[in-house]
Amino acid sequence: MASSPDRGEARPNSWRAQHRARSHDAAHAETESVPEESKTVRHALVPEGPPAIITSDPDLADLIAQLRESGSFAYDSEFIGELTYFPKLCVIQVASSSRVALIDPLAKIDLRPFWELIADPSVEKVVHAGQQDLEPIVRHLDRQPANVFDTQIVAGFVGLPYPVALSRLVQELTGARLGKGLTFTHWDQRPLSPMQVRYAADDVRFLPLVRDELGKRLHANNHTAWATEECDALCDASQYRFDPATQYLRVRGAASLQPRNLAVLRELTIWRDATARHHDVPPRAFLKDEILIDLSRNPVKSVEKLERVRGLPRPVEQEYGNDIVEATRRAMSLPGPQLPEQREAEQSPTERFRADGLWALAQCLCAGQSIDPAILTSRQEMADFYRPLSTRQDVSQSRLMKGWRRAALGEPLSRLVDGSGDLNLRWEKGSLRVVDAPARQ
Repeated sequence: MASSPDRGEARPNSWRAQHRARSHDAAHAETESVPEESKTVRHALVPEGPPAIITSDPDLADLIAQLRESGSFAYDSEFIGELTYFPKLCVIQVASSSRVALIDPLAKIDLRPFWELIADPSVEKVVHAGQQDLEPIVRHLDRQPANVFDTQIVAGFVGLPYPVALSRLVQELTGARLGKGLTFTHWDQRPLSPMQVRYAADDVRFLPLVRDELGKRLHANNHTAWATEECDALCDASQYRFDPATQYLRVRGAASLQPRNLAVLRELTIWRDATARHHDVPPRAFLKDEILIDLSRNPVKSVEKLERVRGLPRPVEQEYGNDIVEATRRAMSLPGPQLPEQREAEQSPTERFRADGLWALAQCLCAGQSIDPAILTSRQEMADFYRPLSTRQDVSQSRLMKGWRRAALGEPLSRLVDGSGDLNLRWEKGSLRVVDAPARQ
């Protein structure tokens, strides 16, 4: 087709592909040898030695049997995401307390048994910022992952920053220093270089020990149930599927649009996703968010007027102009009750000041419970929570009044605002602590 990127030419010339190539060359030019660890860590939960490379179904079956028997293992993956609709999976890393292995998805190997393992609730999977690593299970099995312990999430419940980089967390909890990351490298090259093998293995090598240390801290803080609930939410299959009812809200700039324009954006987002999937390109690479916003803010009702849209690629205009106009017309013809809801009106200066006061209280409550505020809420969410709370409206449908967030923040804030509770803080052993106080009678 005229407008789709040519797999042999246009894709490698994208700025992301060029950045990956430069990063790859720079990283591998630093040294021909594999660097030594700055600090060696010897522990029963840290497997030693080079990883096994798994390239056959029998070897994968043996590995899965060992991982299943261990009851818990670390999992990570390396992929290239800037060229295709779904990221290209290049390497899968796993580690138990006894071994490290790299699975080669580019070999002729059936990965379904491994995805079944990730979906098995009887075996714990330890990941770090694992959302993208868990997506293939939903796509390939139409099931969701289960029994996941995300070390980045859990760190936010034990007095550590959220989000935190893997290298910082490993050094904090184990003393080991990971080498320079190779996020942008050609993970699809074969054979993998010694440097790639080393760094891929180290991404999971220390996770069993990190998980053990975090588990101890969770128990000491009585936050195990809360962290488990948040990790379970990471497994929700709805996070990994395109939802036409909500996906448009993720487009940068959507919050600035009126309801009718939001309806146009919703239709265009659905069209963009389907077309990008058909041509196997990332949606934002096929058509940038800012162009969708422009098309939504200034709806185009005829193909001839598309030439005025700044930045709209001419091949897309020529091949998909009718589709863009038709999607716009569908949105423009919707009756009022079917239009998306717009965010509430901007707060007045007084409301903003008071909402910021509630945000400050929320930060204190979080810090006093050794929880990073970023894992629980945000300043914007607190502003949205303030208005109904301050006017005694129903807030039961707020995310802050559901699950563990209700106990950690929603209820304490509600009691403070309605005058039925107090907030007592104490600086203890170098940290802020919330001191339980009885509700007022």
